[in-house]
Amino acid sequence: MGVEALKEHWSGFFQEKVFFSYCRCEHCGALYCPVYFSNDQLTQLYSLMPHNMAGLPLKALERTQQGYFEILREFSVLEGDYLEVGPDQGFLAQLCAQRGKFRRFWLFEPNQTVHQELERKVAGIPYTIFPGMFDFTVIPGRQISVLSMVHVLDHLVEPRRILENMKPTLAENAVVLFVTHDESSLLSRLLGSKWPAFCLQHPQLFNPKTIKRLLESAGYEVLCVRKSYNYYPLGYLLKHLAWAMGVRIMWLPDFLSLPLKLGNIITIARPLK
Repeated sequence: MGVEALKEHWSGFFQEKVFFSYCRCEHCGALYCPVYFSNDQLTQLYSLMPHNMAGLPLKALERTQQGYFEILREFSVLEGDYLEVGPDQGFLAQLCAQRGKFRRFWLFEPNQTVHQELERKVAGIPYTIFPGMFDFTVIPGRQISVLSMVHVLDHLVEPRRILENMKPTLAENAVVLFVTHDESSLLSRLLGSKWPAFCLQHPQLFNPKTIKRLLESAGYEVLCVRKSYNYYPLGYLLKHLAWAMGVRIMWLPDFLSLPLKLGNIITIARPLK
């Protein structure tokens, strides 16, 4: 299939299953796509993408990211400057603004349609929103005390380079938080190739061992890797299950959001001196 034909399969879980072949590195165990889109093609494709987790009710998204915040506060005093790459609608940033003591927010979000909502979420605290993603040279050196990336690493072609490039922005006792899919989860084993995270948007997928190896190779100490809870309406889950079984249900009512550990992990780390 060419790029034009792949566009219709790019966004949304509820599409016909199309993805690149994944291979496992025999040295480090990483699961990755040896063949993938070019940077120019990715720029074009991401311009077509709706906001992250489109289709889920806002309350479910808020409760999920509340769980991320509760883990973050175990490892951080929530002071200094906060940097988030890909904050989307800003649920985690809002929690940090309301319940932390941060002096400034730095937010990298290429989807400019959510910038106004981001501004509302962090109102009252000095902030800068950048339309790009990874130009860390605009951040003062050793300034960031907390850096968050929720479902960003899975999308990167060169994650170690990004992890290395962001280190100069981090303060001595900084904490970094990553949320990623877990390709070793029970759900992925049960669904096999029908697991939703096997998709065109993910050039690689992690498990607790491989994300730890990646961070350590980039000069970080991993403090914890945990399975994370996600809140999903029962109708949303049933739709996923039906599609995985080949039954094309287009709509089910959203009701009874359930906290489930369904294949995501949260990783907390800090830069080595």
